Amino acid sequence: MNLIAGQGQAVFSWLAVALFAGVLSYFGCIKALALAERSGMIALPGNRQSHQNATPTGGGLGLVFSIVMTTVCLELIISLPAFWWQKILPGVMLLTFIGWLDDKNSVSALLRLLIQLVVSIWLVLSGSHEFSVQGLVFWAAVVFGMVWLMNVYNFMDGSNGMAGFQGVFAGVTMAVFFQAGGEEVMALVAVAVAAACAGFLPLNFPVAKLFMGDVSSVPLGFIFAAFAVYGEQTGSMNLFVTILIMSVFFIDATLTLLSRAFRGERWYTAHAQHVYQRLIATGWSHRRVLIIYQAINVVLILPAIVLVKMFPQYAVVTVAVILLLLGTCWHIANRRLGMTAEVQSK
Repeated sequence: MNLIAGQGQAVFSWLAVALFAGVLSYFGCIKALALAERSGMIALPGNRQSHQNATPTGGGLGLVFSIVMTTVCLELIISLPAFWWQKILPGVMLLTFIGWLDDKNSVSALLRLLIQLVVSIWLVLSGSHEFSVQGLVFWAAVVFGMVWLMNVYNFMDGSNGMAGFQGVFAGVTMAVFFQAGGEEVMALVAVAVAAACAGFLPLNFPVAKLFMGDVSSVPLGFIFAAFAVYGEQTGSMNLFVTILIMSVFFIDATLTLLSRAFRGERWYTAHAQHVYQRLIATGWSHRRVLIIYQAINVVLILPAIVLVKMFPQYAVVTVAVILLLLGTCWHIANRRLGMTAEVQSK
């Protein structure tokens, strides 16, 4: 543990890991761009897309490559938790493989859902759990939450920089909690994830030369869900913090899906009805939309996270207020933008 001994050493370790993972991700994504072009993996503009030009997709393969290689290199210096190697990384690799196939040729939604369930169940079965109806319900809820976060992250990967910047925000925030909770090594892994997302951004924002694709958006959702489980098990992070970190994504994706279901639409099909997508459709730039979403993270979500950390007895109330506020903003945006079923049927 000499590498992370002392606050100064911890800062140096964070910077070194961030630089290594970020540079590796950038060049890995450039390689992925070339591979996507050779493989014909091009996302074409359409009514269900928020971009105007044909753009290579699947570039997140370089991002995942950076995360894997950075953790391998870290293992040569310090010992990473077995939870990473045994529970998180196998799921990441399987989801990346399926995501690549889906970006290239399209994989059935049922198979993708099955894989997501398998990796989630594998992760929550770590350790020993006494059998009880209450425990079974709890872990079933955890599995559902993990699968939903994977899909939420995938749904929100439809605007330049959106998924990448959220990955930086979530990775850094979780790293801070791991560090404060005595999980210094897992903090470095979270920093690596954030830096890998940052390394992807020059190719995706402000003008997208490359899209992330399912190859990394789904694995990223899984990683952050797995971090939440690990944080809960080690006491370094709780469920309320995770909900707040992902609340902007949760609200837009969840309420959009529910509203489509209530209107009798095929909610499980691709669409362009998220608030961020319709803002772009009305003329907002990708940059402006991103600034709004990340400003909410910085101005509203971060103070709420600090409040939950300082006053855990008010965690439920704090999360409820934030979700209610975001839900209200979502509702107002819908009324002003005019969500209709026509976007899907055109």
